[in-house]
Amino acid sequence: MSTQIVEQPVRLKAPALRPAPNVYPVSWTLVLLISDVLLFIVASCLGAFSGFHHWNSPRIESHLVIADVFYVALWVVVFDRLGLYRRTFALSIKDELYYTVAALIIGTVPQLILFTIYPGISTSRIVLLYALAYSIVLVGSSRAILHRIRQSQWLRSRRRISIVGSAAHIAEVMENLQLGDGSQTQAIVVEGLAQSLGRIDLMRDADLATVEWFDRARAWGCDSLILTEIIPPHVLCHILGVAARQHIRLSFAPRMTRHAYDLSLRTDGRQVLIVPARLRACTPRVQLVKRMMDIALASVALLIFAPVMLLAALAVYLESGGPVLYKQQRIGASGLPFSILKFRSMRHDAEMDGQARWASKNDARTTRVGAILRRFSFDELPQLFNVLRGDMSLVGPRPERPIFVDLFRTSLPRYDERHLVRPGITGWSQVHMKRVLETSAAGEKLHYDLQYIENWSLFLDIAVLFQTLCEFLFHRAA
Repeated sequence: MSTQIVEQPVRLKAPALRPAPNVYPVSWTLVLLISDVLLFIVASCLGAFSGFHHWNSPRIESHLVIADVFYVALWVVVFDRLGLYRRTFALSIKDELYYTVAALIIGTVPQLILFTIYPGISTSRIVLLYALAYSIVLVGSSRAILHRIRQSQWLRSRRRISIVGSAAHIAEVMENLQLGDGSQTQAIVVEGLAQSLGRIDLMRDADLATVEWFDRARAWGCDSLILTEIIPPHVLCHILGVAARQHIRLSFAPRMTRHAYDLSLRTDGRQVLIVPARLRACTPRVQLVKRMMDIALASVALLIFAPVMLLAALAVYLESGGPVLYKQQRIGASGLPFSILKFRSMRHDAEMDGQARWASKNDARTTRVGAILRRFSFDELPQLFNVLRGDMSLVGPRPERPIFVDLFRTSLPRYDERHLVRPGITGWSQVHMKRVLETSAAGEKLHYDLQYIENWSLFLDIAVLFQTLCEFLFHRAA
């Protein structure tokens, strides 16, 4: 048995702007719940006071208490159903504020419906709107502040993790672990870990004192012990007992590359099975829900932006003639090509030589009208027809041209997985990255896209749409 101990712990920094969901511990869930309940009560009382003061309505205290209880309870239930007490996708204070406001607006809809059907449990709908306004300020600000506090260096978890196994696999595990600043790792290289443990006499070594790597990890003070290979079952039971007495959590890191599917562990008889399953975003039920939402919202958006689209088409035609719309082949769901629609923002001879070019900032091929359209993303509005046609979704990974897809899929192993869902007009990567990127940013963009697919929820779609709408006039475009 070959054993190498790395005495100097390796200090890891959390990757910048990683969009992995931040799962809340129970203690932080309680902090958020108590803070929200208190501020919802304050917002409801202020809303009632403002509403009655404005409308000069009679104030019945018992009725007011009942209404406030319903306000607070419904908002807390909505927050819970949207997952706001379990995890957050926010990468900044601004993101946390966006998502909180989106959840508050969503939570108002069922309350308006409920209070319309059962007016006896409500003071008035104007009071609810006042309460919503106060909640946006109070709850939104408190969650943004709490997000900042939780991200503070002094509040982050200081973990001490010992990783035991082959050198190559330890390197993979250390690269894939997402640890906060201050967390430390200890690498203990042991070739043939399972075989070495099979020779232990458990009757004579009840405390694993002769197991060098376990003794080193224990002496170093680790709180988590990660083994890179499965060990014999009879030894595992013994190690679990010893680790529990030392308050050490034991886990395995099998050599499995992360892909866009879920894994669960179950037993069938005496056989242990690792069961893969499609992600929620890829299931027929979710695709139907997204399709219904796409059709409804795209239809409304077309009605709202019809005057803007008419003026944009007229401006393009007056500056450089037709065609007003530009069709370009892109790769969509399942790797199938489709023609994306855009208002033409470049000269007619932009690609006269037949060579595809990656758009760049301050691109010389852009017309004056095209620069304005791209600045406010008005050139993307015709893609609402792509959504209605079923080529695209409102939210999803941005579609790329076939030549660039072929380029990226050779260098980015998981690139094809972004085609598991329909591409979107906006997306998780779009609200966190600039619109015009260098080709070198394709890896980071893919990371965002895969995180969106792996952690999809209806609320995440709505939050992305809300954030896109809020930043529409300040879009980080070319």
